[in-house]
Amino acid sequence: MVSAGISIGSEMSGGVSNVTVENVLIWDSRRAVRIKTAPGRGGYVRDVNYRNLTFNNVRVGIVIKTDYNEHPDEGYDPKELPRIEGITFTGVHGQGVRVPVRMHGSKEIPVRNVTFWDMSVGITYKKKHIFQCAFVQGRIIGSVFPAPCHNLDRYDERGNLVKKSDSQDVTDIGYDI
Repeated sequence: MVSAGISIGSEMSGGVSNVTVENVLIWDSRRAVRIKTAPGRGGYVRDVNYRNLTFNNVRVGIVIKTDYNEHPDEGYDPKELPRIEGITFTGVHGQGVRVPVRMHGSKEIPVRNVTFWDMSVGITYKKKHIFQCAFVQGRIIGSVFPAPCHNLDRYDERGNLVKKSDSQDVTDIGYDI
């Protein structure tokens, strides 16, 4: 089982932007899609579009993690905070996924402007928190399964706001997979 099918970070002090990943099948992986960074990395991940992804037998479908605390040496500046913004997932489908989404932003490194559109991922077993978010701002457009976290605004297929999120800082991350 591989660690991740598609991964950005953690080393990205200059930044990663304007990337499109499309028409990908990921199977037998711990994570299908992963963006990882931490305080001290600096830089940014922005304007990344994932389209037409299929997951089959993965532990976690989509991971955005801002506390990946590995550094090449002790000389890093912990005040250099990366930015994660403008990440879009369109047409994500699959079967056999334990946790479809785990987005773990923080107060110092929030995840901003993330969008999910047309997502249906079959889960391996029923868990309480299978779409997990912490310090995330973004939106759901149209139908998304399983039920997304409460951090995200809901829009219908035509782009009309249906429900504004209660809080973007809600934390419901669980690591018991």
